Amino acid sequence: MSNKISIYIKYTKPRVWWLLVFTGFAGAILAVKDYSVENVIYIIIATVSVMLGSMGAESLTNYIDYNMDSVMERTKGRPLPRGEISKKGALLFGYILSISSIVILIIFLKFISALFMLLGIFDNVVIYSYWLKKISPFSIIFGGFSGAFPVLIGWYSITNSFSWLPWILFILVMIWIPVHVWSLAFRYKDDYKKANVPMLPVVYSDKTTAIAISFSSILLIVFSIIPYFIGIFNYIYLIIVLILSIPVIYYSYLFIKNNDKNSSFRLFIYTAPYLTFIFLISLILTILKIIHLN
Repeated sequence: MSNKISIYIKYTKPRVWWLLVFTGFAGAILAVKDYSVENVIYIIIATVSVMLGSMGAESLTNYIDYNMDSVMERTKGRPLPRGEISKKGALLFGYILSISSIVILIIFLKFISALFMLLGIFDNVVIYSYWLKKISPFSIIFGGFSGAFPVLIGWYSITNSFSWLPWILFILVMIWIPVHVWSLAFRYKDDYKKANVPMLPVVYSDKTTAIAISFSSILLIVFSIIPYFIGIFNYIYLIIVLILSIPVIYYSYLFIKNNDKNSSFRLFIYTAPYLTFIFLISLILTILKIIHLN
């Protein structure tokens, strides 16, 4: 039984959804003014809902990608292509998790968050995986919406008040996702070509792809420092972000210069935790501010 559970958890790709859960948790923390029992409960609700929704969406996209995953060397070892779970069970599992994530938010009257959850799942499953992934090299740009919604789900699970911060972080995640996916896809472009998936590195030249990814990386830095310039965070935030951004600029330059898989993978390796660092800095400074005010 425990082995079956671990297989289903592995099927949801926890290495993908843990970051979505973290951004949802961060969105909720950033929205709180005090750590009352009520707010703590809503933080937990937001986090659990994002986890269920992310797991459900990944399960449904895995079901859609079954034929593609069965062909690609990088993905053929996943539970569904290996036959470790049935297609019917995989589909049902995805539906249950996805619906549960929305129902929980509705039960606790978090209607804005529930709407964002619904939009995120629809974007990931239908627009990105079912429709655009097989026909457009820019599919991940549209799919990036789904990965960015958790921060809004977290924020609006705590408050309905408007702030620029969650929306800036929303855009930040949207920009980060293509950088993350394309830089990895560049390394495995032969796999995508084999599976007839028109990812950007498959359709366009190495030089064009390198420029597109590197430009997106620089755009990532620009949106990372905006919270300082609109007065949300102080100079400490700006200094830390600028220091963290130096390697992004350097690896982007190397990628444009060399256009090879090693340069792409170096950029992927560094930008992978970059988003986490930005959210961590935001969380720490926000928590310190709350402690100081109280």
